[in-house]
Amino acid sequence: MKTIQATEHGAADVLKLIETEIPQPKLGQALVKIHYAGVNFIDVAMRRGWYPNPPVPTPFIPGPEGAGEVIAIGEGVTEVKVGDRVSFMQEEEAGLDRAYAEYIPIAAWKLILLPDDISFETAAAMTAQGLTTHYMMNDFVRLEPGKTVLIHAAAGGMGLNLVQWAKHLGAFVIGTASSEHKAQRALALGASEIINYTQENFVERVKKLTNGKGADLIIDGVGKTTLPGDFEAVATRGHIVTYGIAGGMPDNINPFDLLYRSRTLHGADLFDYIANREERIMRANAVWQAIREGWLKPQISQIFPLEDAIAAHQLIEDRNNMGKILLKI
Repeated sequence: MKTIQATEHGAADVLKLIETEIPQPKLGQALVKIHYAGVNFIDVAMRRGWYPNPPVPTPFIPGPEGAGEVIAIGEGVTEVKVGDRVSFMQEEEAGLDRAYAEYIPIAAWKLILLPDDISFETAAAMTAQGLTTHYMMNDFVRLEPGKTVLIHAAAGGMGLNLVQWAKHLGAFVIGTASSEHKAQRALALGASEIINYTQENFVERVKKLTNGKGADLIIDGVGKTTLPGDFEAVATRGHIVTYGIAGGMPDNINPFDLLYRSRTLHGADLFDYIANREERIMRANAVWQAIREGWLKPQISQIFPLEDAIAAHQLIEDRNNMGKILLKI
């Protein structure tokens, strides 16, 4: 089978197209023929050796997210059967198979059955980001009319989902973006205000938009360049959720500083919020229903063939992308 492997840690050109044997499912596993793989910034972080710690040894296949069809099952599998349409998320741990490949053997309990009205493309675009959006919108602050949320990188793949969900809950949605084009995209999907951080100080603008109160919830996947400002832009007794390092690893934080205005900083990793099958399915079903109802619209920006994984990674790293990138297997 064809796979993309990171042959060493480094720039996108360490990704190589490799031919390997088709794997067979072991005890408790299903073999999935992958139709689409999601491309996420976490793939870049793994490739560069930034995440996890310690880095995954090379060579390895990137990509925790995908969607496809079950074509074989191992002994003891009861969660799925041959022919089922599924999506999945796979941890970043060493020794695990991942989605930049034609086939993946994966623990059957991790597989999410797809309703007939959810396509493989939609599932590959919305499993990681959709499930992440669900817990961020539901597990930290009760967003409702009267609450304010600040979403960094509001025109990125995650950001556009967060904007739509927060708008649906009735919150006042402030986003940050780096260009007018990106700002207009986020506004069209429900943002109340967009701050161009290349031209404005986002802390000052958030304070002005909230009459000095600050945001009740800040969601930050950027990291180093934004987190210091988050502590000033968040409201008293407000919450900051950090889930990514697209802008670099943040500087060290003194926990004692959080006592000032009783602020809370949450670290958020999706795998901790889908740690069992029941929670995984609950969040996925909520995402599928939101798509079905029409208020959550998947934002697929580009689809590359598997062989063009390097171009897909470069597009994410350029930070000019709006929406989700997929690899068609």
